[in-house]
Amino acid sequence: MASKAALLAVAVIAAAACVLAGTAEAKLGRLIVSGVVPCSTGSLIDIATSPAFPNAEVELRCAGKVVAGATTNTNGSFTMEADLTSALAAFIGGCSLVVDTPLIKCDAQLPPAGRLVSYLQGPLTRLLGGIFHLLPAGFSFHGR
Repeated sequence: MASKAALLAVAVIAAAACVLAGTAEAKLGRLIVSGVVPCSTGSLIDIATSPAFPNAEVELRCAGKVVAGATTNTNGSFTMEADLTSALAAFIGGCSLVVDTPLIKCDAQLPPAGRLVSYLQGPLTRLLGGIFHLLPAGFSFHGR
């Protein structure tokens, strides 16, 4: 269950979003999401024991809408940025990272259909310059 402090932080962020919604130029800050995509199947795949997935397309989806995207480098790492007003749902569990690139692209022995999905984790504290940094909570394979 969420702590009272976390719920209060979410309420404050939501209230600020409502106040700022009246001005089109107003922004709450930036959301930075970075991590490594594994080339593996299973639930909560361990990045330390799985090979990396190079050249995978990673999307940040909030409430079913793509708000940011990135392509992993040769080490499977990615970094993406979104306007926090667009990705406010990240703080209440409404966002996830989705990799639709078939796993067969990184290992011919893995399934040709399915996707990797991860929720986000990180502190609810605001960092310097209005930047919030979140990480994958752990990718899991979802077959189709």
